[in-house]
Parts: sequence; structure tokens; C-alpha cells
Amino acid sequence: MDFFINQNSTLPILTMELIQDGRNDFKKFHTQIQNANIFFSMIDTETGIKKISKQPASCQLKPKGNPDELDEYYVIYQFREKDTNKIGSYKGQFSIEFLDDSGTFITPVRDELFIHVR
Repeated sequence: MDFFINQNSTLPILTMELIQDGRNDFKKFHTQIQNANIFFSMIDTETGIKKISKQPASCQLKPKGNPDELDEYYVIYQFREKDTNKIGSYKGQFSIEFLDDSGTFITPVRDELFIHVR
């Protein structure tokens, strides 16, 4: 996934859908995420140096198209100006630390998340 943001900008907000990967009990996962700490990190792809290290992020309920659908969530991160002050490409990830001692979930799972500051 590629995300583009202008240098020194705070918008748009990075929004990533959590998808069912078949490895977790998805219904249980979405119950647990409501009681979790969510963080965002971003690493410069050229230097390997962290630009953002474990900054608070959040989750948002995905609007339902059908009232019978299970709840699904987006994880979101609001950039700060200092996060985008250097033009370049970065690799991003969200870590979801469940407060029920069931561990930490790192996302994205399938594809890497690249943030391009231009």
C-alpha cells in the first residue's frame, strides 16, 4: 500500500483497514481492539533510521453497509508537521498491544505500507 503526503503537512490522515487474514479469530480480535493501545512507527527506507517511533494512534469503527455485518475497524494516525519535514520514502507499521495480555499484533500483514513524503 502506498500513502502520499506533502512535506510539512498533517493531512490527509493515514487510515488503514484491518482485514481478516484467516490466522486470527476475527470476531474476538475486533472485541479485543477496543481494549488496546495502538501505536504507529515509520522508518526511512534509505537510511533505516526511525522517523517516528511508537507514537499513539487510534482505531475507528468502519461504517457498515449492512446492519448484520460484524464490526470492523480502521487504524488511523494523524501526522505531525515534524513527521513530514523530510522528503523521502518511509515504511510504516501499526502495533496493537492488547491489554488483556494476549500479545501484540503488527499490521499490515500482507502488503507493506509505504509513506511517500513529497
